[in-house]
Amino acid sequence: MSLTVGQIVGGHYEVTARLGGGGFGETYLSQDLHLPDRPIRVIKRLSPHIQEASVLQLSRRLFETEAQVLYRLGTHPQIPQLFAHFEELSEFYLVQEYIDGKDLSYELPRGKIWEQFTVADLLQSLLTVLSFVHQNNVIHRDIKPENIIRRRDGQLFLIDFGVVKQIVTPTAVLAAQADTGYTVGIGTPGYMPSEQAHGEPKFASDIYAIGMIGIQALTGISPNHLAKDDNLEILWRASAPKVYPEFADILSKMVRFDFRQRYPSAEHVYREIAEFVNRYPVSKVNHSLPTVLMSAENYQRQNSYSRDPEEPIRDRQAQTSQAQDKERIWRHFQPWHIGLGIVTLGAIVITALILTFGYSHKPSNPNNPDLSPESSEPSEPSPAPTLSSNASSSLPILIKEFSINGSKDAIYGVSISPDSRILAGASSERIIELWDLQTSKKLQTLKGHTGRVYDIQYSPDGKRLVSASDDRTVIIWDVATGKLLNKLKGHQERVYTAIFSPDGKTIASSSGDRTIRFWNAETGKLINVLSETSWVYDVSFTPDGKFLISGSKDGAIRLWNVETGKAIKTLVETGSSVRSIVYSNDGKTIASAMEDNTIRLWDGKTGQFKDLLTGHTGEVHTIAFSSDDRLLASGSADKTVRIWYLKEKRAPQVLSQHERGVSSVEFSEDRKLLISGSLDGKVKIWKIAN
Repeated sequence: MSLTVGQIVGGHYEVTARLGGGGFGETYLSQDLHLPDRPIRVIKRLSPHIQEASVLQLSRRLFETEAQVLYRLGTHPQIPQLFAHFEELSEFYLVQEYIDGKDLSYELPRGKIWEQFTVADLLQSLLTVLSFVHQNNVIHRDIKPENIIRRRDGQLFLIDFGVVKQIVTPTAVLAAQADTGYTVGIGTPGYMPSEQAHGEPKFASDIYAIGMIGIQALTGISPNHLAKDDNLEILWRASAPKVYPEFADILSKMVRFDFRQRYPSAEHVYREIAEFVNRYPVSKVNHSLPTVLMSAENYQRQNSYSRDPEEPIRDRQAQTSQAQDKERIWRHFQPWHIGLGIVTLGAIVITALILTFGYSHKPSNPNNPDLSPESSEPSEPSPAPTLSSNASSSLPILIKEFSINGSKDAIYGVSISPDSRILAGASSERIIELWDLQTSKKLQTLKGHTGRVYDIQYSPDGKRLVSASDDRTVIIWDVATGKLLNKLKGHQERVYTAIFSPDGKTIASSSGDRTIRFWNAETGKLINVLSETSWVYDVSFTPDGKFLISGSKDGAIRLWNVETGKAIKTLVETGSSVRSIVYSNDGKTIASAMEDNTIRLWDGKTGQFKDLLTGHTGEVHTIAFSSDDRLLASGSADKTVRIWYLKEKRAPQVLSQHERGVSSVEFSEDRKLLISGSLDGKVKIWKIAN
C-alpha cells in the first residue's frame, strides 16, 4: 500500500508527493519536520517481495550493509547524499538528498543528435563519478538516462544504485549463500551487457552502459533499436558518420560484447577521451549546461576557467597551447626532418627572389576606378598593398584597408550599406566610423556609447544604423547626419548583437543578461523580452521576419516566434558555444559559427543538421552568406577568413592577411566585395571573383 500525502514516516519525514514506483519500491518527496527550514528530502521505500522470517532477516542485514555503502558514496559531489535509513513495519526506508532537475532521458529524445564534443564532456563527467564508485568496490548495475539527473545548475548526478535492489529481492538466501552477493541480473535492456544479464556484473558492465548512452546521444537511436553483427557487436557508426574515428573507436571499445575487450577501468576511458579532446583545439567551455535559467553569479563561478568575460572574442594563442604544441612537435621529430627543412628553406628563398624581381607592383583592379586606392591624408585610412594583376582571377583580391584611430582600436563589427557605398566599423574605443568606399574618405564618427561597440548593422533602406555595446545599450543612428536617434536601455549586461528585421520596423538585441529583446525601430519602445538559459551571442531573423534564431554560450540554438515571443523549436540543447548564427537569404539554411572551430549547417525549414565545415584552427567568431547564398564567409580566432563555396562544394579559399583574430565579416549586396574586421584594428576590403 502506497504512502499518502501528509503521512509521517521515520518520526519526522512528512510525505508531500509521490514521485514514482516500480518492482523494487516507491519514491516520494518529503520534508524534514525536525529542521527549521523543512528541507526537501527524497524517501525511497523498499518492500521485500518475500515476507518469510529468514528472508526478512537477510534483507535487514543487506539493508544495513548497503546503507553504509550509500553513506560512503554520498560523499561524492555527483551522488545524492544519504541522510538517514530506518525500518518501519518490515519495510525499509532511505532518506536522500533531493536533486532539483530532470533526468537525462529528457535530453535524449528519439532522433535528437548531440555534437560529439558535447558527448565527450558528458562521458567525462559520468566517468569521473563512476571511477569513485568503482574505487569503493561498488558496481552501479543500472546506469541509464533515467538514473542520471542534471541539476538546474548543470551538474550531473548518478542515482538509483542497483545494490539497493538486492534488499528487495535477496535471492541468494534461497541457496543459503547470503554472503556471496547478488547473482540475478539487475539492469535495463539496452544498457545492460550480456554478462550482467546472466547475473555476473563486472566493473566493465558500467562502462558498457555509459558507452551506450554516448552512442545514443550521437545517433539519436535508442540502444534497443541498434543492430548487431554476427559477433554481437553494436552496429552504430553508420548512423553517426560525422563522428571523428578516434572518438568512435573509444565508444566501440566501451561497448564490446566481451567484457574482457573493454577498458579495464573508468580512468582508462577518461584518459583516452581527454586525449581525443585535447587533440582538437576546442574551447574550454562548459558544454554540459542545461537549458534552464541560472543566476549570472552561479554561471560565472562555474566557468571561472574560461575567457575573460570582458572580452567577447579572443586570439587563439595561449601559453598552455604553445607548450602543448612544442611538446607535440618534439615528440614526432625525426633526423630526416633537418634535410627537409633545408630544402624547404631554399625553395622559400628562391620564390621570394622571383616575386621581388620578376613581378611589377601594379594596381590590382585598374579597370574599376571607383574602388582603386587613392592617396589620402595621414589621418584618413590608407590603402593596403594590392596583389599582382597576374594573380588568379578565382582568388579574392585585397584592394583596400581601413583602420580606426591608427590601428590602435580593435574592430568588433563591420557593416556595408545596401548600396555598397558606405562602410561602417565599430571599435573597442566606443566609436563607430563611416567611410566612403569610393573615395576612401571618412564621412562620420559616431559617438554615444560609453563602452566597446560589439555589433553594427544597416537598416534595409540604408538610412539608419543600429549598434550594440558593452555599456548595455542599443543605439539607432541616422546615417546621413550621424545623429543619435534613440538609445535603447533595458539590458542588464553587455549587448552582443543588434539587428533590424527584414522590414526595418523591429530591432532584435541579444545580451549577456540571458535575454533577447524586441524594440520598435521607430519609437525605441520595448516590445517583448525573451528569456534564454545563457548569454545570447547572436540572433538572426528569417527572411520573412516571422521567426528568429538564437545562438548562446551554453550551445543552445533555438527558434522563436517573433509575434508571440515563444520558443517553437530547439535545434540544440547544449554544446559548444555558438558565436554567430545566421539565416541564408532564401531561408533554406541556417549557419552557426562554433567555438569548437567548426561551422554547422542546418535545414532552415526542419531544423535538422545538414553539414559540418571544418578547417579553422581557432574559434569561429563570425559568418555571413552572400546575397545569392552561393558563398559563406567565416572569420576565426586563427586570424583567417575562409570563403566556402556551398553550391559547388569546392575547397574553401583562405585569406590570412589579418594579424589577429577576425571578429566580423560581411558581403556587399552586389556580391562584389567582402569586408572583414579584426582585433588587429584593420578592416580589409576584398574583391570577390565572378
